[in-house]
Amino acid sequence: MRETDSSIQDRLKQVFEALGITIYQIAKDLDENSSKFYNILSGRAKPSYDTIIGILNHYPQIRSDFLLRGEGPVLAEGGYSNAYISPDDTDYVEVPFVPVKFHASFVESYGEGYRFEDLDSCTVSKDLVSNLKEPVVLEVSGNSMSPQLVHGARILAVPVDTGDWIYQSGGVFAVIYRDFFVVKRIRENDLLTKHYLTLHSDNPMGGSVTVPSNEIRGIWRVANIVSAPVE
Repeated sequence: MRETDSSIQDRLKQVFEALGITIYQIAKDLDENSSKFYNILSGRAKPSYDTIIGILNHYPQIRSDFLLRGEGPVLAEGGYSNAYISPDDTDYVEVPFVPVKFHASFVESYGEGYRFEDLDSCTVSKDLVSNLKEPVVLEVSGNSMSPQLVHGARILAVPVDTGDWIYQSGGVFAVIYRDFFVVKRIRENDLLTKHYLTLHSDNPMGGSVTVPSNEIRGIWRVANIVSAPVE
């Protein structure tokens, strides 16, 4: 019996949860772009035969009967979590972390001379933060940027100097304006010509918001996804 694409996506979600590792780690293990797996799990792309075989070859504890046909348990008997498989010599760093529950206080207290070292920290692989200046980990609130960034996703971002705000476009950014802290996409930058910035959601239900330049208090460019829930 032919399995539907949605069923294979559901099984992939169960596999990733059973392995206990992030999509970023899976993409790294398979030498793939993590966005490929986000698109597959969100239904925006279909898993290819090569992708499925690559997963089975790299993680032999996954039962092929489950992944291909939905039969039996997810992992073979004695299967284990892969959460610990990173090499022992992998280096990690502690990066300032702003969780959702602290967004309001972060916005309220943010200003010139703000001390990020006073925040909680998040352990991040050095591979993710290499060549990034003053990185910070931000937790995404809401699903306006789904399917790529869902509620609870942790993203690595770097501050944009005030003088460079007018040049930012074509990416995802965290922005503080007035009393709001949002993660949105900047498609076109009108700060120089029209003195406002339009922030767009990836989720059509999220809409967009236009912010006057004098209400913007801080901008961070999103550089990497540290981790994200599987939905």
